[in-house]
Amino acid sequence: MSAFCRSLAELARCRSGNILPLSALAIFAVAALIGGAVDISRGWRVQTRLQAACDAGVLAGRRAVTSNGFDTTANTQAENYFYANFNVDKQGVGETTFLTTSADRGSTISAVATTTLPPIMMQLFGFEGFDLRAACTASMEVGNSDIMMVLDTTGSMGWTLSGSSQTRIQALRASMKSFYDTVSAAASGTNARIRYGFVPYSSSVNVGRLILDRDPDYLVDSWTIQSRRAIRRTNGTFQSWEYRPLTFDVSRYKNFNTVSTNTGTNGAAVSSTWEGCIEERSTVSEDAFTWSSQTGFLPEGANDLDIDNAPDGTNATKWAPMWPELAFIRTFTDWRGNVYMNDAMPSPTGSQAPSFCPSPARLLGEMDRSSYFAYADALVAEGATYHDIGLVWGARLLSPHGIWSDNVLERPLNGGEVSRHLIFMTDGEMAANYSIQSSWGVEYHDRRVTDNGFSRDTQRHNSRFLALCEAVKAKGIRLWVIAFAAGMTTELSTCASTDSAFLAANASQLDEAFQNIAKQVGELRVVQ
Repeated sequence: MSAFCRSLAELARCRSGNILPLSALAIFAVAALIGGAVDISRGWRVQTRLQAACDAGVLAGRRAVTSNGFDTTANTQAENYFYANFNVDKQGVGETTFLTTSADRGSTISAVATTTLPPIMMQLFGFEGFDLRAACTASMEVGNSDIMMVLDTTGSMGWTLSGSSQTRIQALRASMKSFYDTVSAAASGTNARIRYGFVPYSSSVNVGRLILDRDPDYLVDSWTIQSRRAIRRTNGTFQSWEYRPLTFDVSRYKNFNTVSTNTGTNGAAVSSTWEGCIEERSTVSEDAFTWSSQTGFLPEGANDLDIDNAPDGTNATKWAPMWPELAFIRTFTDWRGNVYMNDAMPSPTGSQAPSFCPSPARLLGEMDRSSYFAYADALVAEGATYHDIGLVWGARLLSPHGIWSDNVLERPLNGGEVSRHLIFMTDGEMAANYSIQSSWGVEYHDRRVTDNGFSRDTQRHNSRFLALCEAVKAKGIRLWVIAFAAGMTTELSTCASTDSAFLAANASQLDEAFQNIAKQVGELRVVQ
């Protein structure tokens, strides 16, 4: 028995009535109680802080996970956040550890944090300290999500990335696949419904099958195309070409039947079948467009910007099949041999209008990994950059109030709410081209957007694009924008929802951008 304890025992047996030792004992007992309360309070405070830091660490680590899984970078991020939230010196603790683990490549991250808190008062009574421990786990889970990807597949996407042998389109395919794997891992073990839709775009969009399946009457039966016709001699032999707008019967062509026209060499018959790309509905050639919830699109009359309304039976509200084999531009050659676009109509000279048709768009639907990957691998890079045609069709296929609303509003089996996301990825600025066949015809000749065929063509398309951005966001759709291998233009950053624009200079940053979006589509949370 210690001398202190023997003294207490002797004092307890003492009957001399000496009040001073008894008072000293009482004071000592009270001090012990107060000191114990102080140390226990400190222990509780440090324990709470340790748990909060542990939670912050695993959340940061899970957020830092990329397609490489829970690697050194993600682990370092977890440790940095833990120690930023648990300052060893300020807490007055001893040896502290923070150990992380992940059994599923980062889908779920667990950690154990330990520390020792030396007592202030209780050490007088031989108490060595508090051993504190906190356990934490962070995981990302998704709710029901509809994800529409509007993807720039223009010609520049075929360019090789600087300092790499990889093309831009190859980098896009890889990032799309990583995105799928990340979201799928988050949804694993849940009853969440994840659906994907796609609108690849360039100078047009390939939505013909979708329109035809919805209602064949949404497509015109006749259409005027900048084309050419053969002038023949009285004996029927070919003499020359006359380049001019001509009206064609497209009723069989729009149904994907093979149709023959006399537009080949010297008026020979040429067979063609529709690829599925479209020319847009009627519009008005105005310099600037706006959208607000009170007025809708202004100025009025731009059916090509209408997201929700179905055709009303008039040709002005219907779409037309793009017919590349019949599209020609009118030209003239000056005395130096330079070739120019020709206003004259008809013209004796001209050439085939370049025309490009991206991969078919796809309605929202659940996709297994192989189907999703096959779609990504089928993307091709060609054509000019018309952001407005991509965005308006992404909006049409994702709108809960539009022509495909039955698909959009299909209830998930779990009965939960659905979040809607539109990911708009481009590798460049708007680049309208007035000498090709686009969704607005041959712009130099058709003049649906401009007054003279070329002045402020790109600026006018940008104005349409920005008006569409506002209309999309007003539908409760989160609009993500990724500017890849090019600068983030004012138009693109303005288009995006709050905190939803990403600049990706290379393949690694593109993958990072898609991963960041995937994590925000998912719900990152502490589960322990």
